[in-house]
Amino acid sequence: MLKVEGLWKTYTVDGGEIPAVRGVDFTVETGEFFTLLGPSGCGKSTTLRCIAGLEVPNSAEITLGEIDLFSSRQRRSVPIHKRNIGMVFQSYAIWPHMSVYDNVDFPLKVKSVPDRRDKVMRALELVGLHHLEDRSATDLSGGQQQRVAIARAIVMDVDLLLFDEPLSNLDSKLRIQMRFELRQLQKQLGITSIYVTHDQEEAMVLSDRVAVMDDGNIVEIGKSQDIYLEPRKLFTAKFVGQSNLLLGEVVSADGANATVKTAIGQIATETHNSTAPSEGFLMIRPEHIPMSWTKEDLPSADVNVFEGTIVSETFTGKLMDYRIRVGEVTFEVQTPLRHALQNENRVFIHLPPERCVMLPKDTSGTS
Repeated sequence: MLKVEGLWKTYTVDGGEIPAVRGVDFTVETGEFFTLLGPSGCGKSTTLRCIAGLEVPNSAEITLGEIDLFSSRQRRSVPIHKRNIGMVFQSYAIWPHMSVYDNVDFPLKVKSVPDRRDKVMRALELVGLHHLEDRSATDLSGGQQQRVAIARAIVMDVDLLLFDEPLSNLDSKLRIQMRFELRQLQKQLGITSIYVTHDQEEAMVLSDRVAVMDDGNIVEIGKSQDIYLEPRKLFTAKFVGQSNLLLGEVVSADGANATVKTAIGQIATETHNSTAPSEGFLMIRPEHIPMSWTKEDLPSADVNVFEGTIVSETFTGKLMDYRIRVGEVTFEVQTPLRHALQNENRVFIHLPPERCVMLPKDTSGTS
């Protein structure tokens, strides 16, 4: 559905050129929910705005279906109003002096689309606001205003839907509710969508695939589960979720099985592959580390079991977050409350081989 090649965008600051996006390439399949995830200033919103036509790239080839939206080679750029693209902004961008109905109707009215009322009411029904069509936009809650913005974006039967951090202004509980509704709506309509966010959990929940961005580059692209469980880049492991990282060197390997020498001893892994580095960082997520008072109570007492001391513990509501010192290394370990340990500093932890992933030291490079 969408193909982006060689996207470069720079801004002039104090007489110098500052690159915001550095030669980004990716494709989005028809009906896919694709997310650009990264920290503030990494270029994700600039990439989205170049696709929408709100920014002009320095160079790029951007194709939507069979249409060249922007082409440096052909010196072609389709005007914003001729791109069949809907966009939902972070700030809602709805007109406060208009009713709910009139806000959604506006793009249809501008293009003199016939049978507008049926289209508007269908869009409002899809977002659950059909009973508020006559209400003033200023009388709506933040969540309702965002639904109006979504209804206005989908009312035109667009080919591509763009979301620029649309839930960041909502409180945490409403944000969880809205992302569920948004995903259900996208599945129902089958609209190809690109979503921009810095919220890792949001990206995991919503996306078919995630592109992790940093410093104007795409670091890694993959399915949500793969990005989290088996990242290929150190930046991804650090940015997406929490991670324990140990410097290590592979001392033996046989297929997927490998042994890694680390500061706390040798650690067995079952995730080794031909592209894995021979030295770098061994990663394991805090929630994947079982812990117990006794070695025998752990799932596997004969491999990757280490004795440690609890340095600190934090109650987070859903779980306990421990800092456990093993030799000169401190591990973060997260465990459900029912498994939390009490009144005991000496513990044993287990690093499951299937959860230990070897990553290269170098954080640079793209996918």
